[in-house]
Amino acid sequence: MGISILFNYSFPIVAIELCLIFLIVRLFLEPVFMHRIFHKSFPTMDVADQRSLTNHVISFVLKLVCFVGAYSALEIFISHKPLGAPLRRPGDERPVTNGDIIAFCYLTVPTIYLFKLVYRMQISIVSAIHHIAAITINIFGIIIIITDHQVGFIAETELKLILIYGIFEMCFEIFPHLAICLYRIYRDSPCFLRKLFLGTTLLIFTGTFLKQFAVGIFYFHVWKRLPLSYKVSGPIFHVCFMAAQIHGICLQISSKMRKECMDMKHQKSGRMLNTEPPSNQPNVYLDLKSNLEEANQGLVHSHSNGTESSIVLPMVIREGVPVIDHEIGRD
Repeated sequence: MGISILFNYSFPIVAIELCLIFLIVRLFLEPVFMHRIFHKSFPTMDVADQRSLTNHVISFVLKLVCFVGAYSALEIFISHKPLGAPLRRPGDERPVTNGDIIAFCYLTVPTIYLFKLVYRMQISIVSAIHHIAAITINIFGIIIIITDHQVGFIAETELKLILIYGIFEMCFEIFPHLAICLYRIYRDSPCFLRKLFLGTTLLIFTGTFLKQFAVGIFYFHVWKRLPLSYKVSGPIFHVCFMAAQIHGICLQISSKMRKECMDMKHQKSGRMLNTEPPSNQPNVYLDLKSNLEEANQGLVHSHSNGTESSIVLPMVIREGVPVIDHEIGRD
């Protein structure tokens, strides 16, 4: 029994997913949803930032969808059930198997990366290399699985190895997408954003090293049966992925967000200082301010020879301070 019939239709499945995502983005997400959720920031962003935020929303949703494979993954790794084990009654004509669920999640991962590479207008070189490498490994995995007719030790080993990557991808790397979305909503809360991105960075560090630890344990169990090409290429790919994740997510994003939060703090403190009166002339400023309020009422009373007359003193603002301008009205 093979792993899943879905692997035989990998290209049509990925193509259909990309088409559906494009239609959802164009017809619903950007015209309606993004303006309602990110109503403060989305209209003021340029096209590149809008597409970047849309991509984070799509990646977040698709990775949530991939959580449907959690049950099948637990049955494979914990209960040691075969990939062809059905999820429903064995008597059904074509029961859905654990392999079908895993195959769907397996094919959704390159869909996420392909959409990101195509739809985003600006992407760093490190992130692009990471995504291209992930897609390439996914394609090679499909080729190996199909070539071995979805049976045998190498086909199952390749699938389980990428499944381990996918589990940590869904569990830990979903948080950067959530952090970017919250960042666009709570732009005026630098303290909250600082804690948010600090927590995201720690989670990514933890997930990255736990993933390498899990992959190491998996290699330890199958190392003797692996061909030489796997023993050479596998560790190289794992080190490159770890370096790309640490650089692209932990260092690059966290440093950028930390700098922006600090700039927002400085801007807020600057606005507060500009609204306060000059510290070196508090009494003069308050006296002039009271004179301005008195002048705005229109009358300043002066007594001359026992008679009361009304004089309007012209007031102007010079360098942020109200003063009496004696030159106004003189011919």
